[in-house]
Amino acid sequence: MSEQKAAQSLDCDLETFRHDLQKASELVVRLYGRLDEARITPAKTRTEIAALFDESLPEEAQPMEAILREVESNIFANSTLYLSPRFLGYINSGGNQASVLGELLASAVNQICALWHFSPAASEVEQRVIRWIAEFIGYTSEAGGCLLSGGSAGNLVGLAVARKRKAQFDAASLGLRGGPPLTVYVSQEGHASVEKGMVLLGMGCNQLRKISVRDDFTIDLDSLEKQVAEDRKSGYHPICVVGNAGTTNTGSVDPLNLLAEFCRDQALWFHVDAAYGGPAACTQAAGKLFRGLDQADSVVVNPHKWMYVPAEAACILVREPSALRNTFQVVADYLREEDETGADGQLDFKDYGPQLHRNFRALKVWMTLKAYGTRKLRAAIESNIEIMRHLADRIDQSEDFLRLAPVPLSVVCFQYRTSDTSVHKDEKYLDDLNSWLLDALEKDGRVFLSGTKIHGMKVLRACSVNHRLRREDVDYLLDVIRDVGRSWVGKAQAG
Repeated sequence: MSEQKAAQSLDCDLETFRHDLQKASELVVRLYGRLDEARITPAKTRTEIAALFDESLPEEAQPMEAILREVESNIFANSTLYLSPRFLGYINSGGNQASVLGELLASAVNQICALWHFSPAASEVEQRVIRWIAEFIGYTSEAGGCLLSGGSAGNLVGLAVARKRKAQFDAASLGLRGGPPLTVYVSQEGHASVEKGMVLLGMGCNQLRKISVRDDFTIDLDSLEKQVAEDRKSGYHPICVVGNAGTTNTGSVDPLNLLAEFCRDQALWFHVDAAYGGPAACTQAAGKLFRGLDQADSVVVNPHKWMYVPAEAACILVREPSALRNTFQVVADYLREEDETGADGQLDFKDYGPQLHRNFRALKVWMTLKAYGTRKLRAAIESNIEIMRHLADRIDQSEDFLRLAPVPLSVVCFQYRTSDTSVHKDEKYLDDLNSWLLDALEKDGRVFLSGTKIHGMKVLRACSVNHRLRREDVDYLLDVIRDVGRSWVGKAQAG
């Protein structure tokens, strides 16, 4: 008899594993310990960073301690630190400590949240988390849903359900040639993922109607009503209006109660993109803006934004859970059970979204809600709003800055104009200056901003969904902009 090969397990002994976990946790603690003095963006160039990882495919095992040293010196040191309260660019959460533990534990138990019997506890945790998220934003707790990768996936699912419910022909079986072209409506401030969803679902970006906005960047209802009527007369079939509950550009919140009423009257699906703003819906500071959110047919909200959970964790909520199942259920012999509906009312998440293989995203959300509670989470959101409005006030009181949009949530759009009043009306000068500033500030590394356009003008955009944000951080932001901006002024005067 030939000698059998030794087992090829990749596991080390448990004492070594405990030691490796301890060393990894020390890396995390050191990362958190240097947030106040750390650069937000790396000092190295793209070429220099790429060179750090320029190695051939490893043939032999390497010591874990050496690998962890590389993680700290090459990865942590060359990452954009969303964790920092001075990251004021995109709508990216700074994460929280409970969810760091949640990510570790979810990876350890390695659940696949597709069929209930693949992941019994994880499936039940996700159902509970979906109910809690709905309650947290003031939506019906009877809604169905699932956790997804992000708001783009959530908007895609919302549009897919709208198409299923409102197309008046079986698009899933016949394709879109089975009926008239389907139209969807969103304001000009709507997220780009809505357009992408139209493309992916075959409805076509030309059938997305981008409705003009008012001075406060919310949808113009008169223009919406006229466009829907015109499309019907022209042989199109309107199916859905997407309301914004916190736009990316300015944080504007559409009049959701009026949109809900319009959609009821017009027999349209009402989907709300609350990916960013949704968690503020039950706060004192901004709650009034979200009247009507509870009347939506579907809502997307991202815990990995303003519930301070690290990516990826987005949630689609649908008032009638059967709408998700009717849209996404496809039976396959290799997945089918004796009772497809599940014994004891068990729920198979494969039937509630586009993914089959899904990881245990719910654990970090569940741990966040349990570790901090709604009162503390809402207090952090209120603090973000108050501090960003403080930034807006500082800008309004300064001669060298100009605010260009309202601040309903935690986004502030503004220009740096210098103290030289002679250039304050020179649009090209200000566009060039603020474009240059975005690049210069990123290279400087002390703060991080994004940019956008408001009324055709290039502006700086500060946004925070970080529970670590303090007033001194936004005061420091203005000081750094002025400091870096002096270089531009000096060059302009010399040239």
